[in-house]
Amino acid sequence: MLALRLRQATAARHREVEDSALISRLLRGQLDRHDYCRLLRNLHPIYAVLEARLPETALPQAIRDPRLARRAALEADLESLHGPDWQRLPLTVAAHAYQAHLQTLDAVRLGAHAYVRYLGDLAGGQPLGRIVGDCYGVGVAFHRFPEPGAGPLAAAFRAALDTLPLAEAEAQTMVDEAVAAFARHAALFAALQPLRSSLRSRR
Repeated sequence: MLALRLRQATAARHREVEDSALISRLLRGQLDRHDYCRLLRNLHPIYAVLEARLPETALPQAIRDPRLARRAALEADLESLHGPDWQRLPLTVAAHAYQAHLQTLDAVRLGAHAYVRYLGDLAGGQPLGRIVGDCYGVGVAFHRFPEPGAGPLAAAFRAALDTLPLAEAEAQTMVDEAVAAFARHAALFAALQPLRSSLRSRR
């Protein structure tokens, strides 16, 4: 079962990312609004590449389902949280490197990054939506999914992973790339360590 194999292989890296200073503060509702905008801005190019390239692959529909797409939601949240000049927020070297890396990948490796991003959004992203709404009052589009909702979309994604006709070497390639994706996220979040000292976000 590829979905279980991916989860087990990435579990330690997943915990490291969740324990990072940036995500820990976000989960506690202590991340400054500007720093949250910096996070969204630096996630934007990752989704831009994924959502440009995934439809071109032969991956199952549930993995490249348009209802999973987050780019437009990110843009809407950045507009409401920061304003129309959100693209002027700087991209980190880690974000540029991640974007460039995604441009080079085949379908199997792209699927690994879709796994890391979309299943994270569908699962952990849901509690984050409540935190974001409480902290900033706006900017929750990123964490909302259309019908049938996050649970069924996540289940369909995992089921699609398990139907992939991959040889063992290809399956291991996807697992290795998913682990590497978490390492890239760790580097990105480290580069985005909060700039401000306030312990509670202001609306």
